[in-house]
Amino acid sequence: MLSKKLLHFAVAMLLLPVLTFAQNTTGSISGSVKADNGEVLVGATITVLHVPTGTVYNAQTRKSGLFDVSNVQPGGPYAVTVSYVNYQSEKKEDIYVALGDVVRVDVILSSKIDKLKDVTVTTTRRGSDLSVRGGTQTIIGRDKLDNLPTVGRNVQDFLRFSPTAKFVGGNGDLAGVSIAGQNNRFNSLYIDGAVNNDQFGLSASGTNGGQTGVGPISIDAVDQFQVMVSPFDASIGNFTGGGINATTKGGTNKVTGTVYSFMQNQNLSGKTPTGAKEKAVKLNPFKAQTIGGSVGGAIVKNKLFYFVNFESIENERPQPFDISGYKGTSGKADIDKLVDFVQTKYGYNTGGYQDNAASTSAKRLATKIDWNVNKMNKFSLSYRYNETNSYATSASSSSRVNFYNNGVLYPNKTNSLSAELKSAFKNGSSNKFLFTYTDVMDDRNPIGAQFPRVTINDGAGQMIFGSEEFSTSNLLKQRNVNFLDYFKFNVNKHAFTVGVDYELSKSYNVFIRQNYGSYQFSSLSDFLAEKAPTRYDRSFSLLDQTTGDNTRAAAKFYTGRGSAFINDEFRYSDNLTFNYGVRADYTKFLSTPLADNYFNFNMPKNWDLQGARSGSMPDPKISISPRVGFTYKMPAENITIRGGFGMFTGRVPLVWPGGVYNNNGQSVGGISITNATDIAKYGIKFRPNPNGQYTAADLGLSTAAAKGQLDLIANDFKLPKLFRASLAIDKKLKDNWSVTVEGSVSKNINEIYYTRVDIKQPVGQLAGPDNRYIYDLKRVTFPAYQGLAAGINPYTGIFVIHNQPYYGRSGFAYNFTASIDKSWTDGFSFNAFYTYGSSFVTNEPTSSQNNSQWRYMETVNGRNNVQRSRSDFDLGHRVSAFVAKKFTYAKGALASTFSLVYNGQSGNPFSYVYATGPVRDQGTGETNDLIFIPTADQIKAMTFVTNSSYPLSADAQKAALESYIAQDNYLSKNRGKYAERNGGRLPFTNIIDVKFVQDFNVKLNNKKYQFQLTYDIFNFTNMLNRNWGRTYFMSNDQFAIIKYQGATGSTTPSYSFSPISNNTPWGISSSTSPSYSARWVSQLGLRFKF
Repeated sequence: MLSKKLLHFAVAMLLLPVLTFAQNTTGSISGSVKADNGEVLVGATITVLHVPTGTVYNAQTRKSGLFDVSNVQPGGPYAVTVSYVNYQSEKKEDIYVALGDVVRVDVILSSKIDKLKDVTVTTTRRGSDLSVRGGTQTIIGRDKLDNLPTVGRNVQDFLRFSPTAKFVGGNGDLAGVSIAGQNNRFNSLYIDGAVNNDQFGLSASGTNGGQTGVGPISIDAVDQFQVMVSPFDASIGNFTGGGINATTKGGTNKVTGTVYSFMQNQNLSGKTPTGAKEKAVKLNPFKAQTIGGSVGGAIVKNKLFYFVNFESIENERPQPFDISGYKGTSGKADIDKLVDFVQTKYGYNTGGYQDNAASTSAKRLATKIDWNVNKMNKFSLSYRYNETNSYATSASSSSRVNFYNNGVLYPNKTNSLSAELKSAFKNGSSNKFLFTYTDVMDDRNPIGAQFPRVTINDGAGQMIFGSEEFSTSNLLKQRNVNFLDYFKFNVNKHAFTVGVDYELSKSYNVFIRQNYGSYQFSSLSDFLAEKAPTRYDRSFSLLDQTTGDNTRAAAKFYTGRGSAFINDEFRYSDNLTFNYGVRADYTKFLSTPLADNYFNFNMPKNWDLQGARSGSMPDPKISISPRVGFTYKMPAENITIRGGFGMFTGRVPLVWPGGVYNNNGQSVGGISITNATDIAKYGIKFRPNPNGQYTAADLGLSTAAAKGQLDLIANDFKLPKLFRASLAIDKKLKDNWSVTVEGSVSKNINEIYYTRVDIKQPVGQLAGPDNRYIYDLKRVTFPAYQGLAAGINPYTGIFVIHNQPYYGRSGFAYNFTASIDKSWTDGFSFNAFYTYGSSFVTNEPTSSQNNSQWRYMETVNGRNNVQRSRSDFDLGHRVSAFVAKKFTYAKGALASTFSLVYNGQSGNPFSYVYATGPVRDQGTGETNDLIFIPTADQIKAMTFVTNSSYPLSADAQKAALESYIAQDNYLSKNRGKYAERNGGRLPFTNIIDVKFVQDFNVKLNNKKYQFQLTYDIFNFTNMLNRNWGRTYFMSNDQFAIIKYQGATGSTTPSYSFSPISNNTPWGISSSTSPSYSARWVSQLGLRFKF
């Protein structure tokens, strides 16, 4: 059956006109050759020499006088020699090619026969020559990789130099990156052309192995990065955020190598950045060390080259917590009482909560072979291997107390292979064939002894202990194979490119959430008194009794993807170039999920199912994306105008549609009891034995009546797609200075949306000015079928993935950037930019679980009625500057380099919500309902409740709420309205990072050696002053400001409110993760080069 599906997929792809290539691994050199009288010289000989390796590329000019040398290795220097009979030859040297770049070399030959004249041309590393295609990109070459401050030594440290990039949450040092205001999971990352973004979508960083907090490759193995935002070249695709390409280093004719070590510890980090200065303390003793080395050279001079990098990482990361900043009801004595109770009563050690230190152990290998087969063919083979074990604990915060044994152990192994053949033909055409293979194993296990997960609500805080609820049965294996081929040929002033791209992915996913049971209690006193919980959840295999990763309930499925493009780069004149083309993208799910006929034949028609059926995946649709780009140059003014518009089709993380294979009503069952009535009905009490949790039989139900969650996908589901346009003006100044002004706009075409179809329609509205729709706590019930009685609902939730049905509500984004740049010359480099970005979405999928995609959207009228709102990835204002200067002295024996990076950025947006909301579309304990912001008169008319958690009188609560709203910038301006999703924003942050490099150069036996000492400081601002360099956080980007206490007669609401200390809902981060710490963190490095 599967072989038939694979055959059908291949046939469908062959029916496409031509197919695509998106992974940049090379660059190009092109230009024109004319005589000094303006005559076009046809048949001029072009010889391009890559000086470090002796690699030679040849070409001839066409009838138009144009030439193209494609598929050249990024970097340099290159020397270009142009010759023509009876004309003086000309040679241009010191040319550098950025990854994915097109370097333009225009030559005018003199008719006088004279000696060869050498002319030196130095290109910038900034990659502005790609503007011939009208697109937007950032090139990060070795000049920045070697000189920028980097404590984390990860990809993200350098991607921040893309102006529209924004860090989002991640594990350890490895934050995710949003580009151009888009979801961070909508990026694509390629290393030597091989897919290295986490295609399944479990990692916030978006990279393979990202859950461990370790990047997919050592920075020491990377030669260049390219970040593409709006490439109007139709050959580039598979992303709606950013396309990130990286190439690894290669060997040269000269043997070179390095050995290095980097270290962090408590003496290289700052004291507590918050609270009273006299109480500030150093971090507990820890050690983080990276040791590695690289070597490269020639096996056969000018012919065969090698490069090898190996790196070992042993990191500890303290995560201190000051209990005095906790906003919950309980104090330290109460929390310690909880720890003693659990140990004494149940024999379970929760672990500590005041310094949940994380640790990571990793080994990374990168190798590469480059072979100049002959003058016409060049072959490259690269291989990368990562092995990591990470103990990822959750730090306690002002709103949540996490215990150590609630953490997760992440083992990961990643193998990645790239093989590339680049060929040139005598007629001037060229071809590139690329094969890649990636194999990823992501395991996930709880830390400590097995125990149910327990969440205790504690006023404005929570306490969480027990085995992490999503790690009890969790294993992912992915394999990805990619075949790519594209062919480029020239016709006069046109350079056409066509290509082929086949990708096959295999996924094996074990995921049984809350296998040990998950309990929620309304207060610490309820738990200690052994009262009933307010919620109970558990999932289990329906196919066997196995717990853990070896269950038969694993999801196994194949996915095929193909794309198509034809692209034409038309050089209309010396100064005007058009780039236009069209691409087609095609994705098909090649496996059929198990079908649940109970649902298919029995589901009440309560909501629009969008054609979704259990056991079915979408019919494939070909997505057509036309694009047009242009570049107009004004040489006399040194001005370039570039721009374009087009459509971009991306991927979705496979875990979203993959939920249909996991949660199908046949393989994974579940119990979810979310209201007091059912808790009492079934007599739910806390059971400490993880292997003795409630079963369907315990509740008087058959297994068929506990089908768990059901995920469905619309029959006409389409991949994310957007329209994007940009316009830019570049101005070159003297001494390699340049300025750029650029703007872009994006409009979502296909947007992902979720509907829960097993809840009833709203039953009414609240009374008063807040007249939102409300739901009752009962879900739809089914008629009798297959032995199950009428009037039951065997599912814990039924969720349909589909596209946003109203185009007028779909999201959009716009970005503006102004920048000034000085390329690296004479040991000096400078770059600064200002960016403003704003982005809006309807539904915002940020989780790896489909129920969470629906559940955690902040709304007014329920999550089946989501409105367009500001995105979690909204950039706001961003100011960044980089400056580096190298001083060489003592006759070259010594050199010192100083570099500094400033980043000022708007804080993350957040939402004002109720602590337990009135909508009740997910039960009574949710915190995702946006508040109504009352006026002063409306507060007087509201009903407030006093209890042990809210001891103030009703009048005192009203006065406190009025006082808080009046001083809050957002709330005070929007009184009498509903709070908007992400209407609030954390404070602006100002961070300076610095780096110092001291070189000691030694010459022995005519060979040069170098010892290098480096010192990187993240958040140097905080080192200067403990009150500077603040970074802020808010759990889940929500502030639960008002407690909804219920309603009289189901429509007249009552509330509670507690005064907020310091009138600030956010906390100040004291993390030691360089990505988002308010504490200065530094790193000492020692390196030897030969």
